[in-house]
Amino acid sequence: MVKGDDNLSLIQRIKILVTNFIVVYIAYFLASGRLLPTGGLESVWLFSALAMWFLTLLSAPWFVPPRDAFVNAISAGVILVTIDLTSVAQFQQELNIIRWAAYAYCTVVVSISLFTLFQYDRDNRSKIGKFTFRITGILGGGEALYTPPALISIVGTYQQNLALAAWLIFLWVLFVVGRPVQRIMYAWRQWRVEGDERETTPTVGTIDRIDHPNIIRVRLSRTDGWKSKALYVAAMPDGGQRFVFALFTQMQGVEVIGTGLCIAPLQEYIDLPTGYVCASHDAEKAAEFIENMSGTKDAELVGFTVENSSIGLIRFEVAASSGLAEGNVVFAKIDGADVFYQILDAETAEESFDQNPRGTHIVRAAQLGNYSAERGFTKFPWLPTMNTPLFAALNRDFPEAKISEGEFEIGKVPSTNIGVIASIDDLVEYHTAILGITGTGKTELALDVVREAASNDVKVFCVDFTGEYRHRLNELNPELPGPTEMEAVDLEEKIYAVETGQYGGQAQKPALKRITDDLSGSTAAQVDAFLRDDEKHLAIFELAEIANTKASLRLTEMYLSSIMDWAKKHRRARKIMIVLEEAHTIIPETFGSGFDRDTQWVVSRIGQIALQGRKYGVGLVVITQRTALVSKTILSQCNTFFTHSLIDQTSLGFLESVYSSQHVRLIPNLGRYEFLAFGKAIRAERPIVLKSEFDQNKKDASDGMRQYLDVDQSQVEGDKSTAPQRMADFAEMADPDDYF
Repeated sequence: MVKGDDNLSLIQRIKILVTNFIVVYIAYFLASGRLLPTGGLESVWLFSALAMWFLTLLSAPWFVPPRDAFVNAISAGVILVTIDLTSVAQFQQELNIIRWAAYAYCTVVVSISLFTLFQYDRDNRSKIGKFTFRITGILGGGEALYTPPALISIVGTYQQNLALAAWLIFLWVLFVVGRPVQRIMYAWRQWRVEGDERETTPTVGTIDRIDHPNIIRVRLSRTDGWKSKALYVAAMPDGGQRFVFALFTQMQGVEVIGTGLCIAPLQEYIDLPTGYVCASHDAEKAAEFIENMSGTKDAELVGFTVENSSIGLIRFEVAASSGLAEGNVVFAKIDGADVFYQILDAETAEESFDQNPRGTHIVRAAQLGNYSAERGFTKFPWLPTMNTPLFAALNRDFPEAKISEGEFEIGKVPSTNIGVIASIDDLVEYHTAILGITGTGKTELALDVVREAASNDVKVFCVDFTGEYRHRLNELNPELPGPTEMEAVDLEEKIYAVETGQYGGQAQKPALKRITDDLSGSTAAQVDAFLRDDEKHLAIFELAEIANTKASLRLTEMYLSSIMDWAKKHRRARKIMIVLEEAHTIIPETFGSGFDRDTQWVVSRIGQIALQGRKYGVGLVVITQRTALVSKTILSQCNTFFTHSLIDQTSLGFLESVYSSQHVRLIPNLGRYEFLAFGKAIRAERPIVLKSEFDQNKKDASDGMRQYLDVDQSQVEGDKSTAPQRMADFAEMADPDDYF
């Protein structure tokens, strides 16, 4: 049966029969010279053709049932028996053999069809009956029954003209096997149908491939038929119809392939052939579907997940130009839950389809998890499936984070209105590190932490050798403990004498011990007074006049040890936060640094505070530019990290023990006021990139402070007596209300 015969109507089949008969009748007339057929041998092939077409076009166009096979086998047998070959001069014996072999074949078909009629009528579930039914349909075809008498007729009649016989045999094979009229009729009908479909439903192309579960590739029939973010309808191979959200196009040789996302099934099917794609008449539904999929009004679909994603880090292909940036947040629906991811990195890639690779962007995004106003970001235990759509969180309205007592907003997640909350109690209890190169905003973050701690009844003791804290935190009325200028100079001289004295400074050490004992007593008294005072919450220890590193370390150790001793005696009577600004000058990494045993002991003593302080409610905040220069014993005790941009490999190598390798690669690219936050004190269970809001007042105050401190050092050294007065003048001039 010719492809498409089952789609031809009865009228079309009659037209085919008439056309076929006209063609063979003309051939009969030209070959025999007779206008009307006779009962002789020369007319048998014409009658055989007519009988065959009645069977195949009208009586049994799809399959041959047993009754039709029975009738036509008898008809063919009668024709074979009645053929008169007595007048045939050549090949008479051979033609008789063919005739009786064909007759035997007709007899077999009659027998099988008769058996099938009785068997199938009695028990149509019989396996034998079903088998013979199929065999009858195969053996009882018109071509098999009527071709032998037609060939006998042609060869027997025109054996004296072999060329004519060959042409008639060719005509028979052409119309029996090739069926040109049927094929032309089917092609014409398809052209008409497709033309009508194009008028009623303008298709843009055909389905080329479907990537499980919802990415569809469309081979476009016109290049302007696929518009990004437009809505289309696809008639799927399974019989269903789905709305398709267009993503992008790519060239494949001389053709264009459109890629789209299947987003919803059609409730009412349209007249669209299977495999075709057309533009949707409900284009305004695109935004509605995206909103339903994302749960967010005006959400933007930015891509879909690709291979090699994991629970903690997904990879997704960017669907279109969407203005994504490092630190932006995207989200996916997984089992009905919104799971958020933060972009860490992206790379170019080639997507191989058939021939021409397509350039694209593959983005890596770390899981933040589920979000709630009460708990912040919490881990999600699974990953999205392949080709899961991802949406930008830019237009999403997140609920405002709920802030309890002792909590504050440490920063916002870029591209969202999500404020991430930090706990002062946890910052104190579990130690904190604020890292970053100069100019990235780490000091501003530290100042905010100090202000929040002081406002939450935490005693804050800052060790600051920069001279900034006193003036930037002037509104807190800070206490300024420390030795007198004379005591500081005397200590510096005694340490220098020990360093330069003979035999390791043995003769000078008693004098050094006396002054350190005296200083320890006054230090303990200052610390006790500060920690007992209910009004004062900030103390700033600064030694800008001391140039000797050992003297600075020794004095710092005295104050920190006094704080620790007080905390041990008054266990958790106060929450105490020790802030170490420029920590690499206070708690340096002593291993391999050339420090003597005394200096190493001092640093180790400070390290003990980090190790034991949380038992007594004493926490550290370590602020530094380079972790390589800071004691790793102390850094390793920090449980919360705020990391601004860093570029030295030693620091980045250390941070790989804190963050994932993907997050560490992000650190050098962090912008100003951006930082990576992670730890116990943050209301997020995974590392998260945050951004501090720019405050012009703070910047003005910081610039003013630096301008004041960048005075001509020769003037300071020439008139040290006026320096304290100038600093006091600045403190009086810098009204805190101007920039806080």
